[in-house]
Amino acid sequence: MIAVALGGLSLHRFWHRELSHVTGGAEWIWVTDTLEKVYPTAGLFVATLDLETPPRTALLKVCGDRSWVAYVNGTAAACGWSRPGFRLDMFDIGHLLRQGDNVIAVEVRSPTPVGGLLLSLDVAGVGHNVLVSGDRFVARKRFSLAAHDPSDGPVPVVWGPPPRYPWEYPVPVSHPRTLDEVMVEDPVRVDAAAARRLPGGGLAFDLPRHIDGYLWLRFAADGPAYVATADGPGGDVDLLRRNAQPVVRVEGQEWWLAAAPQTMASVYVFGERLPTAVEVWPVPPELSSTAPGVVPGPRGPVPRTRWTTRNPPE
Repeated sequence: MIAVALGGLSLHRFWHRELSHVTGGAEWIWVTDTLEKVYPTAGLFVATLDLETPPRTALLKVCGDRSWVAYVNGTAAACGWSRPGFRLDMFDIGHLLRQGDNVIAVEVRSPTPVGGLLLSLDVAGVGHNVLVSGDRFVARKRFSLAAHDPSDGPVPVVWGPPPRYPWEYPVPVSHPRTLDEVMVEDPVRVDAAAARRLPGGGLAFDLPRHIDGYLWLRFAADGPAYVATADGPGGDVDLLRRNAQPVVRVEGQEWWLAAAPQTMASVYVFGERLPTAVEVWPVPPELSSTAPGVVPGPRGPVPRTRWTTRNPPE
């Protein structure tokens, strides 16, 4: 038994050293440690980084439970989700950084109060892991991508460095393009005035064609909403309503991005607060298999499925 315990400890230390080369002193951070009730929640973590010159390259490494969107100087730069396993998604964001102050913000969502964000940033000419999740970040109660906001406060919960249940060791996965490099075509927009009102409540936003792309919802105020997509306007509304996923937003968040691209012809939104508009940003076919938010699998990209309250996710 002692030999087994020593072997396990040695393996733990080995993996800790290996991962520290990738994430340095980054720690898992989150918005709450009140876990008794199950409810969806979201957080916005923000940090600034001062640079003397614009870098040639900069490697952003992010793992978020269950889905996340990263913004660099106000631009949506990357996104991802944690099923079927936890991954450390890596993006070169050098072209989005500038001389002087830079703002790195990550919006993280979870179907339960349990969640976490792990982040580190390498900057060419400066060093590895020059920015890591932990005390360098603030937790912002209202959605803003500015450097500072009156709602800023200390990070409520620091779970600690990896490994940390249920995340274990995220598997590094490199992505060749950021969101802004993939969303190069004009968006298709449908305003609420052009949407179909559904029996029992809700709106159906019918697109002019099938589109493989990123879904954005625009809201005028806070309130619960649920979203589902379909191949066309003839979907089973009751089934779509049952399977709709919560749109988990930070207070005051006007635009919400689904963290994975998908193919859709209609967007159904239910709930107390319906969006004022839907936008879908097409992904060119030649970029679709490697777009941010796409999870590679043995037989092609793995589709995003329903959230689960299980930890770790199935």
